[in-house]
Amino acid sequence: MKKVLTGILIVGIILSNYGCPKPCVEANYSFAVTANFTPDMDSVKIGDTIFLTSSFPTTLQETQISKLIDYSDASDIGNTISVSQLLPTDSLAKDAVFDFNYVSIIGKIYNDRNIPRPDGVNQLTYSQVGNNYELKIGIIPKKSGVYGLGLGNALSNGRKKGSSCEKASFNTTVVNTNQHFYLFNLWRPDVVIDQNGRRGVYFFKVL
Repeated sequence: MKKVLTGILIVGIILSNYGCPKPCVEANYSFAVTANFTPDMDSVKIGDTIFLTSSFPTTLQETQISKLIDYSDASDIGNTISVSQLLPTDSLAKDAVFDFNYVSIIGKIYNDRNIPRPDGVNQLTYSQVGNNYELKIGIIPKKSGVYGLGLGNALSNGRKKGSSCEKASFNTTVVNTNQHFYLFNLWRPDVVIDQNGRRGVYFFKVL
């Protein structure tokens, strides 16, 4: 019988996401946002660039109260991206941040060593560009293998022009991307990723 892997497990065990750039308490607002990976091919070569892009307006509909909220001028919006190698000889993924080079195009990607698993997770920071929050980074593989990327849910500690209590979570879903779940299934045929766990992941091979 196949195990069902929940969103919590896939984030916590297989594609562990630890360490928002700034710790946040429980969010006051909750928004739904999207991201995508391009090109969404199942195979790339060493030295190719995979782009992670995310964009959403500064005024968003709050998912709990169905009300438009002007969340412009945030003091920070940070997220995480886990980087894991799916080894055929191991049922647990290997932390693989340093199997890649990274380029910040809009916003920022960086590695914080002061988190529990810095070799498996990078931090992301959005930039406000006009009436949108934008993120675009390049991910450049340095070695071959099968890999998984896992986006967390973005968090903000408040707004510069508002109350510091106006914290927010941004529930992130990967869209317009073939996420190549078959690569995960080949690696762990005994595990089924549930719908929540499928939202933020992307699998690919490096040749």
